Amino acid sequence: MNELSRTTASHLSPLSRDHAYIQNNPAPAYWALSPHLIHQHTDCSCSLATATMLLNGARAMDGVSEIGQFVSERGLLERMADPEWEKGITPPDGGGASLAELRDKLARALSLYALSGWSVEHCIVAAEDSATGAAFRAHLIAMEQKGDRLLAGNYHLATTYGDSWDIGHFSPLGAYDAATDRVLLLDVWKADYEPCWVDRMRLLKAMVPVSPVSGTPRGYLVLKRG
Repeated sequence: MNELSRTTASHLSPLSRDHAYIQNNPAPAYWALSPHLIHQHTDCSCSLATATMLLNGARAMDGVSEIGQFVSERGLLERMADPEWEKGITPPDGGGASLAELRDKLARALSLYALSGWSVEHCIVAAEDSATGAAFRAHLIAMEQKGDRLLAGNYHLATTYGDSWDIGHFSPLGAYDAATDRVLLLDVWKADYEPCWVDRMRLLKAMVPVSPVSGTPRGYLVLKRG
């Protein structure tokens, strides 16, 4: 589907060949999310796949995740009974969801799945300035050190990966290596993107472009316990 299916861009480092950080650090978000890494089932359902992973990750962190009772994309849609979301993830006319829309849907899903100890915040990235970058880094460090939150990015594909896909995308963030200032992307479009490390400021830059579909800003979500 794109160039990265044949070769990995030089600025990316695939987890399959670069896993020392995961081996030598607790990486609580990675271990909560990685067993539930899924491939979005339509070209425009990255928001649903990301929400499904985040809910499974939160349940894993709470110790209430059980075999046979995982959240699925279809199960989430059915429980939400949200025709607007279903329309948005259905080709050929589906336009996905905006950052604010996914925040609202996740907030409702937390209640539906009895995750009352969790809240969701959306953080707008309007510029790749030092203050915005520092706030993003603080959340990433807390994700690693406190194990009380999960993050998902809403980013521009071409800016992130250096390919030709001029579209926005959602995926969970699996880990942060502060020593190298890199973020592990657990991309839900598995047909082309494997889990890989990307520079934090490059990912921040990819969150800056306003969505041409909704006209709303991009950024990231913070699903936090407590």
